Amino acid sequence: MIPNLGSQRKKRKMSEDDKQKNLPEGRRVSKAKSRRETLYLKRQQLLKEMQSEEDLRPISVREQVDKLKSASQDGGAKGGDEDSWGAKEKRRKGSPWMLWALMGLAIPVVLVGLMLMSKKSASSTLNDSGATGLDFDVLSGGGKMEPEDWFVENSGSSFSTGVEILEQLSEEELTVADVAPLVRTEKQARLLADLHKKGTWAAFDTRQPSNLLSTYGSSAEVGFMTMTGVRSDFRDFRAYFVRKDEKLVLDVEATEARSEIPVAKLTQESLQGPVQLRCWVAKEPHFDARSDEKLFSWYQILAPDEVDFVWAYCKTGDPLDEILRKELNYGRLIGDRKTQFRATIKVSHARGFRDDEFLFDELLATEWVLPVAE
Repeated sequence: MIPNLGSQRKKRKMSEDDKQKNLPEGRRVSKAKSRRETLYLKRQQLLKEMQSEEDLRPISVREQVDKLKSASQDGGAKGGDEDSWGAKEKRRKGSPWMLWALMGLAIPVVLVGLMLMSKKSASSTLNDSGATGLDFDVLSGGGKMEPEDWFVENSGSSFSTGVEILEQLSEEELTVADVAPLVRTEKQARLLADLHKKGTWAAFDTRQPSNLLSTYGSSAEVGFMTMTGVRSDFRDFRAYFVRKDEKLVLDVEATEARSEIPVAKLTQESLQGPVQLRCWVAKEPHFDARSDEKLFSWYQILAPDEVDFVWAYCKTGDPLDEILRKELNYGRLIGDRKTQFRATIKVSHARGFRDDEFLFDELLATEWVLPVAE
């Protein structure tokens, strides 16, 4: 029996239609074109065509293959067509940014070169001793004469003379006559000889001069040189040298950091007037909170060894308070603030305050060397 071909075709067609109904909405086949594109593919094509800029258009695999073929036909020695590596417009977009980057690097280099050249020119002009008669290259004040400039200019001879003085003052037998030519005043010579006699004057260790460190400074109009090292009793020393009658001498009072009454004993003494102290002066923001009076500015007065201390106050805004704040760079926006500095001061008894609180009378020097010899 011959099967009914028409009925079989009809059943096959119905089964295909049933399959179409079971497919998702976006996957149904449209037979409007021969390529049998689905609605899903059409949506992708529409999204691609919606791109506003041609450079952002996605390139299909077929287009890429065509471009690679054309590039290989034109010759591979040229490295391929421009379109294979990006359009000219894209490469031109990066050129201005590259130029600005190069200019940004070149301008600082040129400016630094000009600054170095101008500095060298200015230095050669200032160092012309025939025009000015001064060697500004060794001066500490940037062209302005400072009290310590003599020590800077004569650093080698000053250091050698300082070592010789320390060696002579470390002898076992010392008299006032031996010491007098080596120290600042005759009063200091008697003091040193008395300390040596009592056995409290320790010799300076000068066996290795290279271990001694020297610095320069000034106290008002007096320049000085300091040398630091170790004494025979293993205490650190800071020796002060000044000029007297065109020669170098030791300032014993500054070297020993002597006070009329030691800071540690101030609370045990009944002061009848101002007392001179060689000490450290320090200030922190919370110090002022120690007083109920807001007009008082408080400072910490530390002994030379920075162990014992007392308190001293002055009125806020007074010239003395402004000088102290300036020296500490306290409350200033520019520069680093010091926590403390060496000073020679005068304090007196503060009535109505505690035993360890005193009145800050005067700042004699911002170092342990006084402008006028004692």
